[in-house]
Amino acid sequence: MKVALPKPEAPDQRSGFTLMEMTFVMGLMVVLVGSIIMCNLFGLSMSVRQQIWLSASDDAGHALGTLMADIRTGASNYVGNGNLTGFTNIAGGNPRVGNALKIYVGTTNGGTNIPWILYYYDTTSNNLIRTNYTGSNYGDFKLVSANPITNDNYIFTETDYLGNVLTNANATPIIQVYLSFTKLQNPQIVIAPGSPVDFYQIITTVGSRNRP
Repeated sequence: MKVALPKPEAPDQRSGFTLMEMTFVMGLMVVLVGSIIMCNLFGLSMSVRQQIWLSASDDAGHALGTLMADIRTGASNYVGNGNLTGFTNIAGGNPRVGNALKIYVGTTNGGTNIPWILYYYDTTSNNLIRTNYTGSNYGDFKLVSANPITNDNYIFTETDYLGNVLTNANATPIIQVYLSFTKLQNPQIVIAPGSPVDFYQIITTVGSRNRP
């Protein structure tokens, strides 16, 4: 007679990760964390660019708002060339285009000490400057555009209501304003080959609502 003896129970067997599995998991973790970091960096760069676009739009809006308000309230507007030393009107028979605009606030039919506003392009800073004369005191020479202007054409043009460039003096013409400028995508770098920039261009026409 055979006696059946109980078989010894094998100790609990515990499974673990192999080296290949550990390598795969660690690699997947690195890819996941790297992707999250890259997404955050991309979002940050887009946020910076949006701030630059908004800044450029705000500057352009401020420049146009100031120009349009002055031109519309002017009794007479004359395009020419000028700076801090004076203003030169365009000679008759020539296209009335230039980088300066003089706006007489009051009547120009006789009288002295007539208040005026002068916009002129500063060739040193490449900015558009606004100054004025109140009849007794001169203005404070404020910047109109915070960005350097890169125009390939004149800033101001006198036109008729059809858009034709005038060649004879007209106290109340339509004033066409043309501004182009660039703004760096990264303000910490200078404009040079390979430095990314955004180009902006503004063309609008404004007429005086005031008459002498």
